[in-house]
Amino acid sequence: MPSLTLAERASLVGPLDYKILKTIYSLHRNHEWIMTSELVEETGLRLNELQPVLLRLYNLRLLSKQIISGEYSYRITFTALDILAIKKLYVEKVLKNLGIVIGVGKESEVYVGYNFNDEPLVVKFHRVGKRSYKNVRKIRNIQKDKDWTVISVENAEREYQALECVKKNYGYVPQPYGRAYNAVAMELVESRELYKSELTNPEEILDQILSTIRIAYNECKMIHGDLSEYNVLVKDGTAYVIDWPQWSSPENEDLLLRDVDHILAYFYKKYEIDKDVDAVIDYIKGKP
Repeated sequence: MPSLTLAERASLVGPLDYKILKTIYSLHRNHEWIMTSELVEETGLRLNELQPVLLRLYNLRLLSKQIISGEYSYRITFTALDILAIKKLYVEKVLKNLGIVIGVGKESEVYVGYNFNDEPLVVKFHRVGKRSYKNVRKIRNIQKDKDWTVISVENAEREYQALECVKKNYGYVPQPYGRAYNAVAMELVESRELYKSELTNPEEILDQILSTIRIAYNECKMIHGDLSEYNVLVKDGTAYVIDWPQWSSPENEDLLLRDVDHILAYFYKKYEIDKDVDAVIDYIKGKP
């Protein structure tokens, strides 16, 4: 099959296809591979009705399959999980059209999209796969046998929760618009990463970052957990702290110290702004 974009694959998924993908996803929480006989039972379809749908989804690379106990068994791919998210965001009137990829990371892919007013937004698809799974599981204390799709959906939930709370309390983060499965739709910030920026107001940018971390700590009971010059965007003299799926509770003070150390070290090295770490920690904790 010729290479199709994610948006093109999503357009080829009809209502029955969508129902089958949702069923397989829901069954993943119990086991990794879903047998054909189980799908017949869950969907109420006859085998001759189900088989052509499964073949079509497999040819679209939305399903993986293997023979288990003498019958074909299936699991959804990350592309299928993305499409489930796209369809749900459409139904919820968050996302009208999906555009092109604008960023690829170890645990996510970021697309530009358009809402129902044809205004641009960002859709971030969380994808915790083989390359990042071992490291993510170790850092975040995730049980060893947890399915990658489940972890990806949980990451999206965590990121949306963080953005919603911090933004509601006037922190400097992109505005979240909605979440579905492994996807988070949010404000498109046409900006540059902090490490690529030449700031004319570095003191003000640093203050915005620290105030955002203070809001997260006190109002949302969250520590970012991965703060650095790579997770801050700058646009028109304003900072936006991004990438929140790994946030941790305030009890993990070593992570707070690491976040503060990283960001203060960057501003000291590049802009010679010297702040006392202990004083900044006290400020973040809201101490007088």
